Amino acid sequence: MEKKHITINNNGVIIPAVLWGKPNKRLLIEVHGKCSYKEDTVISIMAEKAVSTGYQVLSFDLPMHGKRIPDKYECNPENCISDLQAVYAFAENIASNISLFACSMGAYFSLLAYHDLDLRQSLFLSPVVNMERLIDNMIKTYQCKRRET
Repeated sequence: MEKKHITINNNGVIIPAVLWGKPNKRLLIEVHGKCSYKEDTVISIMAEKAVSTGYQVLSFDLPMHGKRIPDKYECNPENCISDLQAVYAFAENIASNISLFACSMGAYFSLLAYHDLDLRQSLFLSPVVNMERLIDNMIKTYQCKRRET
């Protein structure tokens, strides 16, 4: 599969990215999760599937992930939203039909950044399958730690 490494400029902040497949009017933006990167397994698998169905795919490293680990640009909502908006602006210049695939933390940041954009479709993958249990466990852990101090 054709794969081209590129950079996207976000007001002087350089975002390493990959274009998977040949140019196409249909483009899938892929956003990885925490401790992942633009070419991680789940991103690569989805890119292969999307390209085989006629999409070009654009993936990139979020702040403090992948090639951006050494950067001093923090991975926080403000910076991630800004980066996601720059990635979308880049995508608009190369495709007319844009969809989204986002994982975990990437899904959260994508919802913040793209909530009012005209995406063809959005697909989300999250390791959290039972949010109620997760919150209950967090509360129990917090309560235990408070008792210990």
